Amino acid sequence: MKIAIVGAGTAGVTLLKEMVKYDEFNDVSVDIYDNKVNMGQGVPFQNDSDQLLINLPARQMSINLDKPEEFFEWYEEQKEFKYMNPEYLPRFIFGHYMKSYLNKYNDEYNNVSLISEEVQEIFIESNIGDTALKYNICTSDDIDSCRTYDCVFLTIGTLSYHDPYNLKGTKGYIQSPYPTYNTLDEVDDTDSIAVIGTGLASLDVIRYVTEHHPNLPITVTSRKGALPRVRGNMPDLEFKYLTPENFNELKRQHFGTVPLEEAMKLFDLECEYYNIQVNKMLDVNMENHIEQLEFDLNHPDELGSFQSLLEGIKENMNWIWNSFSRTDQIEFLNRYQRILKANSNPMPPRTAELIIHGIKNNLVKIKPNLKNVTYDSNKFNFQYDDGKDTHEQYDVGKDTHEQYDVVINATGSKTHLADLDADDQLVINLENRQLIQAHPLGGIQIVPETNQVISPRFGTLNDVYALGQLTNGINQSRNGVMMIVKQAVGVVSQLFKS
Repeated sequence: MKIAIVGAGTAGVTLLKEMVKYDEFNDVSVDIYDNKVNMGQGVPFQNDSDQLLINLPARQMSINLDKPEEFFEWYEEQKEFKYMNPEYLPRFIFGHYMKSYLNKYNDEYNNVSLISEEVQEIFIESNIGDTALKYNICTSDDIDSCRTYDCVFLTIGTLSYHDPYNLKGTKGYIQSPYPTYNTLDEVDDTDSIAVIGTGLASLDVIRYVTEHHPNLPITVTSRKGALPRVRGNMPDLEFKYLTPENFNELKRQHFGTVPLEEAMKLFDLECEYYNIQVNKMLDVNMENHIEQLEFDLNHPDELGSFQSLLEGIKENMNWIWNSFSRTDQIEFLNRYQRILKANSNPMPPRTAELIIHGIKNNLVKIKPNLKNVTYDSNKFNFQYDDGKDTHEQYDVGKDTHEQYDVVINATGSKTHLADLDADDQLVINLENRQLIQAHPLGGIQIVPETNQVISPRFGTLNDVYALGQLTNGINQSRNGVMMIVKQAVGVVSQLFKS
């Protein structure tokens, strides 16, 4: 059997790591595709500034479910990278840990090939009237150069960044903040800088720009203007009420789905059992960023218990999410997704201390109520519903405007196929050739239990699997490293069993 893995980041490397455990691996050949820069590291863990920290403690990072501290042990043994305080390590080091696995297997196994080229096309070869399918992968527009496979894994990683104000291609507009050490290459020391987005990516920009750009403060803004929470001391919690058994019983009572209201009752029971005061954790004034960050830093145990509970929900989101009706899934996204995202993707305490220092010393301004951004006369014009402490501002009616020379986009990656452009051409081609179809809540349609791709033309593709962010509509909030690793373990087990 010939297998192709398209994308060599966390999912791609983990798939290979799991495959080599099986005796059947000797009977297959595996080709792994990615560009030279991302081969083995992926985009999130590419080489970048060491100021960009993993938002998990190093001892909790691993692509080995049997050894949760494997990454930290690898770090301790290697000699190339050493830091005084290794509790939170730079992201690129995790990339080198993954790449060491890939290089090891490439050296050990003759049936593994690394193809350092971007995949441009994937198409199905099937004769009219024949149900047998072959999958062709092409790295150029020469169809004769395409390779044929029996099984394909789509592990392409994150999609390209949003462009919410249609500024891509505008002089002074930086569409993606990564790698950050190239962000300021085209920026003059006198340029004023604004950042769109206040999530984790914006924190990376703040860390780098405040250290390397003399014209401060930088303004960081979004519609809500809310920062992620700070990671607390997270204990191990085991669900007592949010269990598959209770969900199955509710599904029997409610025509095969679990009402969101009933699920929230189970959540409340979990909070009561672990003495988690949800209202206290959520009543923090998120508009006063110093107040929020200092509260989080001063309540690491209480906040950590709350975050552990939400992390447990994320880890089990495959069966939780797919037990809800479509109506309740939308309701969940509207009411709870923001809370889940802010608390289950928290920033390291060191980053929070840096942000507090930046705000207090006028190095950083964080603003809500962003309404629109336009470009005119070599300036970016930021329009707000209201505003205070503005930079070069002028009022027009109820709106407040600001002007900047450079804009860095930190809004995060796209989630819906309808928003894709040429930066995601492979996915656009896959949809156009009817190999994939959009999920209404994001990403593509897959079978939740198996990660098999559902094609609008061929039905369930038994030998095509998708993992990671491309499946975000089904695998809601399950894009963390450990979640992807768990998906890979299950998929490989199923592959060799079948």
